[in-house]
Amino acid sequence: MRIVLCLDYSTFTEKVLASMQELVDSLKKCEVTIIHVIDETLFTGGTGFEIQLNEDLKKDSTDLKRLASQYLGNNINYVEEYGLPRLKIDAILANTEYDLLAIGSHSKSILGTRRLGGVAEHLLLGSNVPVLVIP
Repeated sequence: MRIVLCLDYSTFTEKVLASMQELVDSLKKCEVTIIHVIDETLFTGGTGFEIQLNEDLKKDSTDLKRLASQYLGNNINYVEEYGLPRLKIDAILANTEYDLLAIGSHSKSILGTRRLGGVAEHLLLGSNVPVLVIP
């Protein structure tokens, strides 16, 4: 793995370097937890298709777990929850020990430019640990 670190020299430099050292040292013995929250707001329409939607979303979650295992190995911890993603993720993170939070950013503005998604931005701004944002 190749890592690029953009760094200035300030009172914060040693903290950044210490975090990077822990990350680099831990890569050989990495534990991965995947959090997947099924957004409960999708079920509020009362359309009569909630059962089918739930089955489809459970299948998607099963496929996600299979794909995560394919890429990251079978020793991942997979957490599937129903709820409001921001709130549920916050609750899970509050009860989980971790050193790095990795999040994906896939939202685009009306002009087609990349920007952080709402949940990704929320997690980035509220994190007390280093955050890896994957575009």
